[in-house]
Amino acid sequence: MEETRPTAIRVILNGENYLLWSRATKTNLYGRGLWSQIEPAKGKEIQEGDEEALGKWMQKDQLVLSILHSSLRDQIFESYSYCETAQELWETLKKVYGDITNLSRVFEVKKELNSLTQEDQDFAKHFGKYRSLLAEMDMLRPSTKDLKIIEERKEQDRVFGLLQTLHPRFNDLVKHILREEKLPSLENVCSQIQKEQGSLDLFSKGELPMANKGLYKPPFSSNKKGTTTKQCEHCKSLGKFNQGRGHTKEECFILHPHLRANYRARQQANEASASANAPTAPASAPNGHSNQAIISESNGMITMRKGDLEAMIKTMQICKESGITFLSSKSSNSLLVDSGASHHMIKDPNLLNDIQNTSGYVEIANGVREPIKGIGNLNLFGKESSAFYMPTFSNNLVSVKRATNDLNAYAIFGPNSFHFQDIKTGEVLGKGETKGELYALKDLKKPSNSTNSCHVASSSSDLWHARLGHPHQ
Repeated sequence: MEETRPTAIRVILNGENYLLWSRATKTNLYGRGLWSQIEPAKGKEIQEGDEEALGKWMQKDQLVLSILHSSLRDQIFESYSYCETAQELWETLKKVYGDITNLSRVFEVKKELNSLTQEDQDFAKHFGKYRSLLAEMDMLRPSTKDLKIIEERKEQDRVFGLLQTLHPRFNDLVKHILREEKLPSLENVCSQIQKEQGSLDLFSKGELPMANKGLYKPPFSSNKKGTTTKQCEHCKSLGKFNQGRGHTKEECFILHPHLRANYRARQQANEASASANAPTAPASAPNGHSNQAIISESNGMITMRKGDLEAMIKTMQICKESGITFLSSKSSNSLLVDSGASHHMIKDPNLLNDIQNTSGYVEIANGVREPIKGIGNLNLFGKESSAFYMPTFSNNLVSVKRATNDLNAYAIFGPNSFHFQDIKTGEVLGKGETKGELYALKDLKKPSNSTNSCHVASSSSDLWHARLGHPHQ
């Protein structure tokens, strides 16, 4: 007797795993003799007027349709529940999610294969991951004897190899190239990279790839004498930005807000280079090479350039003199105000209420992704404001945009202090003061009974995170 009960498919379609889902579904339907509902056999069409055959076909088709429905994620099921036959649903899902020439996914799989390492994993688990990536690549690129397709794939591999070697600041260009229906030739890609390089160089000079991008910014008084100060024709600002040299109408953030991110990235890169080039005591690397310092972590090794490490140490020394704390013997509850952040990003869980686990990441200026471990509520002057829990950050960052929206207040900044003022009542909700070139809120909840010190932590993990991060460019 033929079984008519729907059988669950092992893989649930979530929108990103179509190839794996379609393969598992096809195997399930083939094994039960139901694949003919998706691809009808030629010469076995139902004759018009044969009600009995039509009834059996409808019953069989609804069985297949229910099997497909049970293998869809809720949102996808709701979106495509209007499909009346199994074949219609299958073809619709194939058009939406079944782009077998998905260049982005081919690139990602190749990248994963090239960077895959066993580390401390059991070999069976490591080999399983390796085989799954190979299987997905076989589905993305089925074997062929067509010479034209083979040559096309060779050209694609050359392009993929180049894209994987690029600096993280080219990530936007890489995404743009991979979104194209047909991957450009290697020469065309090189041309696009050269153009992008020229565009980036207009706003960034001598960028140094380092982990601690957000270094302390020296005061404006460090500018060389005789520097020409520009005044903006629009906002009439004189020497407010650009290290006290001012800006022109074409560089004004008010007229061109998109330039703010480029300005910040350029400033951080220049400050990093300046710190790295400052005179420091010579350090010897454990491996005998003078251009690297190696730091051990519990789960492996992190390699840093010697200049980066020296820049970090020098920055911490500067911070000690100016009262800015990178590391503390107790969890710091100071809140630094960041006008470039779209969300609050809090490292201290004691500052948050009702933390809910979540997944995601924040991409900082050097392209590194920092994980979001949860979302909680930050108590800002008696009002709750949603914030990301970021334990890997070295500071607690308060978003000006988020704070002014949630408090319905103005953020008013002065040379040495700032405050949030209620828009309706004019009441001052909270105050802060400057620390060097940074604005910091006064403690909101906890008494200042902890003794903080700027020191090199005993844990190499703490040293790695001893940086002041501006997570948004």
